[in-house]
Amino acid sequence: MTTTASAQSGRTDGDPGYGDRSDRVCVIGAGSAGITMCRALAQRDIPFDCFERSADIGGLWHYPAHSGGSCAYPSLFANTSKSVMQYPSYPMPEDYPEYPHHTQVARYFEDYVDHFGLREHIRLGTEVTRAEPVAGGGWTVTLGDGSAYRYRAVLVASGGRHGRPFHGQFDGEFTGRQLHSFDYDGPADFAGQRVVVLGLGATSADIATEVSRVAASTFLSVRTGHYVVPKIFEGHPIDLLSPFMKKLSVEQRRPLLKLMIKLVHGDMTQFGLPAPPYQPGQGPLISTSEFLPAIMHGRISPKPVIASAKGSTVRFADGQEVEADAIIHCTGYKIAFPFLDDALVGGGSDAPPLYTWWCRGDEGLYFIGLLHSMMALMPPAEWQADWVGDLLAGTVELPSRGEMWAEIRRARRRQDKRFYDSSGHLLIDPNEYERVIAAERRTHATNGRPGVATPARRKG
Repeated sequence: MTTTASAQSGRTDGDPGYGDRSDRVCVIGAGSAGITMCRALAQRDIPFDCFERSADIGGLWHYPAHSGGSCAYPSLFANTSKSVMQYPSYPMPEDYPEYPHHTQVARYFEDYVDHFGLREHIRLGTEVTRAEPVAGGGWTVTLGDGSAYRYRAVLVASGGRHGRPFHGQFDGEFTGRQLHSFDYDGPADFAGQRVVVLGLGATSADIATEVSRVAASTFLSVRTGHYVVPKIFEGHPIDLLSPFMKKLSVEQRRPLLKLMIKLVHGDMTQFGLPAPPYQPGQGPLISTSEFLPAIMHGRISPKPVIASAKGSTVRFADGQEVEADAIIHCTGYKIAFPFLDDALVGGGSDAPPLYTWWCRGDEGLYFIGLLHSMMALMPPAEWQADWVGDLLAGTVELPSRGEMWAEIRRARRRQDKRFYDSSGHLLIDPNEYERVIAAERRTHATNGRPGVATPARRKG
């Protein structure tokens, strides 16, 4: 066994608790992105270990979480249809509803792992505390028990976009209960109370709607307006595009999307919500069928941002004041990879700049699922996983570092023009992204043939 020191930790292969697994790669996370990365490796006979800090496969989709917390809550249903959400290589059961419950999605992940024989490679309840490059190549991965191993490459699929809950800010001190949507366990605790929900997104629309059924009053504090679309349109899930629509770019689809929103819901300001500061397709769409009716029924009262709080009194930016018992922060998350050095991930204030959303150019470090899909994450994550699998198998290669960074800069300028805010560089249209991934893999293929995911046949 050779003795090679970690570039940062100083550990060597000869140290107690340090193992050489440089013939393997390490997958961090066994959520929706991690398990499809495991599939891609297994299909290419690439040895690997996968570490998941929680006690369950499926990561943030599991509720109740046995460890590590969860973004799910009892009433959560998918806000994208199963046909759009499912992995290309493994369809969801035919007897699943169009919009599955979170328990069904979690069960689907378990089935996916068993179908591809991945379970033996996944260590649950095992946290990665550090991943560091090693002088001479490879990475040292340190686990929560203090043991460390050297790997050929590290594949980060740990849900970094949901790394750290972000709370809304306002002056003063609120003496009632405050919680983030990450800690929300259902509406029962808010029965008969006066509740303020912060933020406008898919989660806040869900939570405000169900809290309003039992609360004495529900106020929705909104800074930025967004477009709301129904889950069902003309008898079909709204995200099922026709073959013709899939060929169109976001810009080409925009007039049709604007017409649909106008016909179905009209102007968002009619509901007391701020007008979205962008055109349809330049930012997120909120897919829900109950939120706007709850406003029209008077169960939810839209308000501007909170300016300050004093005791139980909440004062909004327009000067209105309400008495509240609780504030629920549905204000999103900060990107966080605590096991990586800030120099590798931009310090946590933003996502690292990535070549086609998965590679920074560092030897042996790749990110799976660190993007914001306009529809669902699983298909783009599987496309990324197949590309990384081909790279590690030697059937494709990366362009030069200079070419990658030139493309990163071009893509960032395009994203900044195309989407509403600076985080828009994470936003992708999955139909376009599938074409980009396929073209890049063809362009950079070596003598080998890039692997292709073959859909599995299954019934309910």
